Amino acid sequence: MIEFQFSPTRKARILAVDDQKDSLRLLQIRLQNAGMECVTCADGNQALDVLSTAEPFDVVILDVMMPHMDGYELCRRIKAEEKTKDLPVLFLTAKFATEDKVKGLEVGGHDYLSKPVEQQELLARTRSALRVKQLQDRLKEQLQLQEQVNRLHQGMLSEHWQKTLGQLAASLAHEINNPLAAALGSVQLIAMEDGLNANWLARLQVVDRSLQRAGQKLRSLLLIAQTGRQSHKVSLSQMMQDILTVINFQVVMNRISVTFENSNTPCDWFGNPSDLARAVLYVLNNAIEALQNVANPCIRVEIQSVGDQNVIRISDNGVGIQPQLRDRVFEPFFTTKPPPHNGIGLFLGREIVTAAGGTIDVNSAGEGRGTDVSIHLAALDPVIRSS
Repeated sequence: MIEFQFSPTRKARILAVDDQKDSLRLLQIRLQNAGMECVTCADGNQALDVLSTAEPFDVVILDVMMPHMDGYELCRRIKAEEKTKDLPVLFLTAKFATEDKVKGLEVGGHDYLSKPVEQQELLARTRSALRVKQLQDRLKEQLQLQEQVNRLHQGMLSEHWQKTLGQLAASLAHEINNPLAAALGSVQLIAMEDGLNANWLARLQVVDRSLQRAGQKLRSLLLIAQTGRQSHKVSLSQMMQDILTVINFQVVMNRISVTFENSNTPCDWFGNPSDLARAVLYVLNNAIEALQNVANPCIRVEIQSVGDQNVIRISDNGVGIQPQLRDRVFEPFFTTKPPPHNGIGLFLGREIVTAAGGTIDVNSAGEGRGTDVSIHLAALDPVIRSS
């Protein structure tokens, strides 16, 4: 007898359901002799338990007339579950009236066989269902692969655009910084002249403060925009102030209250400030997105020195994270937000922090109860800190 192999690595798995032990055993023997694996159940409830807990099956063959739950109802429930909705269901029953066959097909059955059935017909119909299942699985794999390719392509475009934008921003900031410095120097020189009218002096001081603020914003932008900088001693407090300056407009437009608490102990770190700043920005942007349509939105930023670790903690009172999704937040392209969000921010943030020798973790009390993201970095050695 020719054996039917569903794939090169495993046998086809069939679930057979019938309350008649002799019929069930005979069906199992027939399928096993044809090279298939057959698991049996005596009723619908047992079948549903097996389908939900056991390894995936390829075809279900079931009787119609069973106690507690007939085959039609069992088929409906199989088709209603996400895990089993694509399983081909074959009815094998003594009910052979046309209306019975029609009902079986209407509830989602793939085929309908009447007892007694010849071995050749049984195997032919089962193999036909297996081919359908195999084609469905291949189609799913192709669709998933295409989706991954599309997401990867979008991610690459986004990364390329971010790099290009960063280069443009750095170039623009340098171009603006020179005339800005000249203007600031000129204003300060004019303000030092003797006999200057008090009214003009007050106006020059306003211009001076405005130019200095613009210079600070430029330095903050350069911190994040520049790429390929050498690692060096970084004040995490100053870096965070620069980042908060960059996102200030976004925060104001979204009416978000931001508090920044800094440790009295110096929190210095050795590394690439622009890379770390981008990682922190990813986390902050994620927090801002989580605060959409939230009453009294707020973000709390803390920097603490804990032993030999510096901790950057960013907390929000946003939508929070469901417990079952908490382990997936760092997966690439995983997001519960609608487009254009692509679920890449926290993934990239973790990649940067990990590359810098740190760790990042997310905690949430549950859906609707906010999120807390902590970045742990090695504190700067005291000898280097004092140099």
